[in-house]
Amino acid sequence: MRFDRSARNGLMIVALLSVGASAPAQTRDPVPIVLLAPAPLPTLAGSTSVGALVVTHGGVGSGPEYADGVRAAADTALAVLLARGSALDAAIAGTVWLEDDPRFNAGTGANIRLDGHTIQMDAAVMTDEGRFAAVGAIERVKNPVRVARAVMDSTPHLFLVGEGATRFAHRIGFADIVPVSPQAEAKYRARMRRQAESFGRRDTTVFDWRRYWNFPGAMPADMLEWGRHGDTVGSVTRSADGHFAATLSTGGTSVTLCGRVGDVPVYGAGLFAGPAGAVACTGEGEQIIRRFLARSVYDRLAAGVPAKQAVQEAVAMFPERWDVGLIAVDRTGWGVAANRPMAYGVAGR
Repeated sequence: MRFDRSARNGLMIVALLSVGASAPAQTRDPVPIVLLAPAPLPTLAGSTSVGALVVTHGGVGSGPEYADGVRAAADTALAVLLARGSALDAAIAGTVWLEDDPRFNAGTGANIRLDGHTIQMDAAVMTDEGRFAAVGAIERVKNPVRVARAVMDSTPHLFLVGEGATRFAHRIGFADIVPVSPQAEAKYRARMRRQAESFGRRDTTVFDWRRYWNFPGAMPADMLEWGRHGDTVGSVTRSADGHFAATLSTGGTSVTLCGRVGDVPVYGAGLFAGPAGAVACTGEGEQIIRRFLARSVYDRLAAGVPAKQAVQEAVAMFPERWDVGLIAVDRTGWGVAANRPMAYGVAGR
C-alpha cells in the first residue's frame, strides 16, 4: 500500500497522540522558580543635583588609589564653571588635568605601543549644541583634547587622524613633544610580562600580534611579554545655565596594531552631548562602537530616564568579559556605573 506524504504525517501524529493518551497520568509537585538578582556593580553611584555640575572618570579599572586625581580634575572643572566659563571650557579643563597626571592613560601617561616607543592618542569634545570634533592616532603632543578643541574652533572638519592631525597641531603652535613618563614605561614592561602567557598558547582564540606587525621599526626582542587593557579619561559637565559638554582622551590600548583607533573619537560611541545631558564612556573600544553606546545612553536621558539608571542599564548590556564604564549628567542629576572598579570625581555647586 502506498501513502502520500500528508497521509504518513497524519498517521504519525495520530500514533503519537495515542501513545500520549495511553500513558498513565503523573502528578508532580511544582518546581519552585528562583529568580536571582543581578550581581551588584563594582561601581555604581548617582544623585540628584541642580546648578553647576562636573563628573570625571579615570578609566574603567582604575582603583581607589586614583581617587585624588579624578576629584582634583572635577574641582578644576568646577572652578571654570564658577568663573563663568562654558560647559566645554570646564570639561576640557578637567580632562587636561587628567592628561597631565602620568598615572592615567592619556597625555603624559599614555600607553606605549607594541614597538616600545610609539604613542598614539585619541581625543574628542562635544557640546549640547551638536558641535563635535576629534583627533585619532595623534602623536607628539601633550594634550590631545586641546587639539580636538582646535579642530572644532579652527577648521571645517570633524575629525583629523594620524600624521595629518599631528602636523596640524604643530602648525598651529602645539609643542612637538613625546609625552612619555616613567609611569607609562612601567606599564609597558608589566604588560609585556603578562603577554608571555598569551603568546605561549597554540589555540586560535588569542590574536598573535607578531604575525601582523606593522610598526615602522623592527619588533622588540622582548615582544614575547605583552599584556592587554587600555583605558580612557573623561569629563562631563553642566553649567549653571543648563548647558552640557563632554570630553574624552586616551592613550589607547598597548596591545594593538599601529593606527588602531578606538571608540573615543567615533561620533556617538565614546561620548555624546545634547540638550538633555552629556555622556562619556570607557572600556573595550570595539564593543562600545558596536553598541553606539554614548548616543544610546543619551537617548535614554532624553526620554526622561535618570542618569544613574541610564548608565546602570547600559553596563548591564555588556557580557562580563568586556570592561565598560560610563559617566553622565542630565538636567536633574548625575550617574556613574562600571563593571569593574572605576575612580570618579564629582563636584557641584
